[in-house]
Amino acid sequence: MAKKTKNIKVTFLGGVGEIGKNMTVLECGEDMIAVDCGVAFPSDDSPGIDAIIPDISYVKENFKHLRGILLTHGHEDHIGAIPYYADELKGVPIYGTALTLGLLRRKLEKNAKKLNLVTVSAGDTVELGSMKAEFIKVCHSMAGACALSISTPCGNVFVTGDFKIDNTPIDGKQTDIQRIARIGSKGVTLMLGESTNVERKGSSTSEMAVGQSLENIFVANPKKRLIVACFASSNYRVQQVLTLAHKYGRKVVLAGKSMKGIVEVAGACGELHIPKGVIVDSIGKLLPHETLILATGSQGEPLSALKMMSKGEFNKINVGKDDLVVLSSSPIPGNEKSVYDVINDLFRKGAEVIYDSMNDIHVSGHAYEEELKLMLTLVHPEYFMPVHGEYRHQFKHAKLARSLGVASKNIIIPNIGESYSVTSKGIRKHSNVHAGNRYVDGVVLEDGESVVSDRRSLAEYGMLLVLAAVDMERGVVVGGVDIVARGFNLTPDVERTIKNAVTDSINGSDFDKADIDEYAKCVKRTVRKLFLRDRQYPIILPVVVEG
Repeated sequence: MAKKTKNIKVTFLGGVGEIGKNMTVLECGEDMIAVDCGVAFPSDDSPGIDAIIPDISYVKENFKHLRGILLTHGHEDHIGAIPYYADELKGVPIYGTALTLGLLRRKLEKNAKKLNLVTVSAGDTVELGSMKAEFIKVCHSMAGACALSISTPCGNVFVTGDFKIDNTPIDGKQTDIQRIARIGSKGVTLMLGESTNVERKGSSTSEMAVGQSLENIFVANPKKRLIVACFASSNYRVQQVLTLAHKYGRKVVLAGKSMKGIVEVAGACGELHIPKGVIVDSIGKLLPHETLILATGSQGEPLSALKMMSKGEFNKINVGKDDLVVLSSSPIPGNEKSVYDVINDLFRKGAEVIYDSMNDIHVSGHAYEEELKLMLTLVHPEYFMPVHGEYRHQFKHAKLARSLGVASKNIIIPNIGESYSVTSKGIRKHSNVHAGNRYVDGVVLEDGESVVSDRRSLAEYGMLLVLAAVDMERGVVVGGVDIVARGFNLTPDVERTIKNAVTDSINGSDFDKADIDEYAKCVKRTVRKLFLRDRQYPIILPVVVEG
């Protein structure tokens, strides 16, 4: 890293060309800061994986320059990777609002003591070497969300974080448009703008609208037991459910570990106001019309409370004809099948189900096109990089910026691992840094790419276990070749072809007769060649023993 510089360097470790796994690094001179450190949720392409986190090798290589990590808010895709890097990030100041750090502490558990967590409020400014970062209140689907205005000796950077413009937020705390406008009027060199909902025309709906829709459901179903499922981290949604339950004389049972956690954390830091006596530990002898169950599982997560209820496996809660289930969320792309499987199972149990496509029971926490236009107009950046979205989102956000006067040559659509310097003379691209995915399956996998690749092959093509005994003195197969197939259609003809090919390759080899590993490699190569021509790629496990 150069000792003296007249540029701002920005490097993308996640959150571009994808949804989730947000992490961006900013550098000026000797100083480095990171913005967010989140997870992406696994898809069908990563079987058996719990989470995907950014590779932070670049940060570790320059650790002595790291002045702090700034967290924009407490959603998993912005804070979820930090617990996996607790040892590597030991001692580094991590800044976030009360709810953000409260949720992070809960995730860290005992590891929280390893990290230097610093609570800030909207309006606070923190010093990070030669840089300063101001936290600016923005509306989102949870409390404590902030944009960042980062001043450096080389110019100012504005990071929107996840935001929306909500004129009637339920806590009365609006996006601080006036402060953002003042920052923009003083000059912003670079803006990093979230792009998630750029494809949606108009402006997003206020969270207040969900409250009215939920109240209509309360009024129309006075005799039903209500089961409401939503994101546990959506404390505004949770607040409205608790308030309505109290108003209509229902007791609330919290179902799901994360739901209990958010209520505890948000209540402790003042971001959730819990009416006295409204929450109870269990259903007990409560009648249906006296009960509301607030549950996790709006995305069909395998071990979530709602999923377990739909299967009849949740402790002491049996779903039936007296229940009305409300899914107050929209399926995250990729989760649609899991969500609709849960809905189908709930209907099968006799429950009535209300979900997003039927009623206004969910609103997005991300800005629509008109709100993105307003943010660009207020900030009026010289340079612009769209982030937090897949490539199509970034492309359309870049087009939006051009329509509002940002010069085409000053707009970059970044990819993971790319690094750019922004100067008074323009944008310069550096060599890519080491970046990408790291996979979590209980623990962070050392060679996750290979593990996931093998699992994909197993899922699609199956596995062949090829066993052979070799006379090490003569270098020939003894007793024939055995084959065990799993997830693979092993016909008699294919089995015979494999056995003959393996026998011929071993008998015709000229290896060091003492090297059994060479025979195993030979078996694997031989069997693989048989399938490559048919574009089949089963996992091949050779087992060669001395016969």
